Amino acid sequence: MRRPRAFRAVDRLHGTPGDFAVAVCEACGSGVTTPLVTGDELGPYYPSSYGPYDDPANPVVRLISRVIRHRQSRRTLATFPVAALGEADPGSGIDVGCGRGDLAAALIGAHWRMAGIEPSPEAAANARARGVDVQVGTLADCPLEPSAYDAAVFQHSLEHTVEPLADLQRIHTALRPGGLVAITVPNFGNWQARRLRSRWYHLDVPRHRAHFTRAGLLALLERAGFELPVLQTSTSTVGLPATVQYRVAGRCLFPDGLPLRVATGLCILTRPVAVALDGIGGGGDQLHAVAKRP
Repeated sequence: MRRPRAFRAVDRLHGTPGDFAVAVCEACGSGVTTPLVTGDELGPYYPSSYGPYDDPANPVVRLISRVIRHRQSRRTLATFPVAALGEADPGSGIDVGCGRGDLAAALIGAHWRMAGIEPSPEAAANARARGVDVQVGTLADCPLEPSAYDAAVFQHSLEHTVEPLADLQRIHTALRPGGLVAITVPNFGNWQARRLRSRWYHLDVPRHRAHFTRAGLLALLERAGFELPVLQTSTSTVGLPATVQYRVAGRCLFPDGLPLRVATGLCILTRPVAVALDGIGGGGDQLHAVAKRP
């Protein structure tokens, strides 16, 4: 199916006001959210209830949330691309866009020495409390020592960056020779994205500024100087039911609190169907990559 060069989109998760669009590259099929903005202009797109930042005050909701997050972090450690880090001896790592520090804390538990970069001061404070050495800001304004890290992780964060190529080049410089970068982003080449466009759950404008296909992410890694990239896709648990919700209701019906946690847990029931449909459609809704600094 040939996509148009651009399509309009709205914020279906948090209802951010504004007129947004996704421009699509005819060569690789990747996309970019317009209007183009600077890093300083992204703040209003992330409310305090934004998932990677939120640590609920309600003790019951907090407990459920932490159980879900712990399970997700353990699963992430055991699966590609982060599992590729386990093939090397633990060393120094940097988690770009570390949020509350869920993944970085799990890597610390696996004997890595983890630093992080996070734009949200509140989320960064939570990550520091879990032992992560966090700088507040973005890669553009948080200088990293050259050749200081053995691994870097972009776990659903590269799609939020205004200049993904420049950020990958910065990480390339910060890695030691032989260091690995592990990336997970939404798969803009997935059948849901192709067919439902603005109602695809993982589009998530205006927070997601870049939208990657296999070809687009591979080209970006090569331009940034990485070699031996390995790309895979997988099926997320929440993607298909949330996309159906957007198609039917036009928005997220459970954006936060206990209803969100219950809905997230129930999504596991639909995963076998999502896996089967992704198999027919040519790949899952998540795109993963591991590449090496020469």
